[in-house]
Amino acid sequence: MKFSNAAKGVSKIFTAEILGLISFVLIGIGGIVVIGTAISNGEKVSDIAVNSIVSGGILFAIGYIIMAVGAIINIVGLVQAGKDEPFFKYALYAMIIYFIVSLIVNIAFGTSNYQDDASNGAPLLNLIVNVLVIQGVINLANAKQDAKVASKGLLIFKLYIAVAVLEIIAYIISVVTQSTTVAVVVLVLAIAALVLGIVRYFMYLSMLSNAKKMLADDKE
Repeated sequence: MKFSNAAKGVSKIFTAEILGLISFVLIGIGGIVVIGTAISNGEKVSDIAVNSIVSGGILFAIGYIIMAVGAIINIVGLVQAGKDEPFFKYALYAMIIYFIVSLIVNIAFGTSNYQDDASNGAPLLNLIVNVLVIQGVINLANAKQDAKVASKGLLIFKLYIAVAVLEIIAYIISVVTQSTTVAVVVLVLAIAALVLGIVRYFMYLSMLSNAKKMLADDKE
């Protein structure tokens, strides 16, 4: 069975993720440059001068431009892949719903707690979209009878759930009580979630790369 649309779409989704990683690195370096310049100029980090900000501005600008390009490519990829596998289409729907809700909240409430709540929903959106993409890849792998890609997708799916559970537990514990012992437990859970999250992300990239190769012969 040929999945020419999915082949093109998954390739674009993988490219978008790589661009997202590059933009993250550039923006991070830009932040370090800003703080480093401020410190070398004898400025307080809390009172950074314009010239220090400008020093990292180019990296910030390039990073955000790459991020925007990656987001567009990701959407195009989801549209294409969605023609062959519905879970990619569901991921696109999740993104559209989030953006519509965020827009309505921003227009209706402006700068308020509601707006902050909408912004804080971005990690949840990312989780939902990635999980749907993973399920889409698993379905394609099963259809192509590629057990390696399917099993890797299932493992990453479980990692996403595990990280989400750890983050939820840490949040609930931190809300229920504020003791020092609990703070240590929350910190440990947060570190565990961070480490698993990093591992999960690179495994996700690896899965997309494998899926791209799996579908390479299906491109028209």
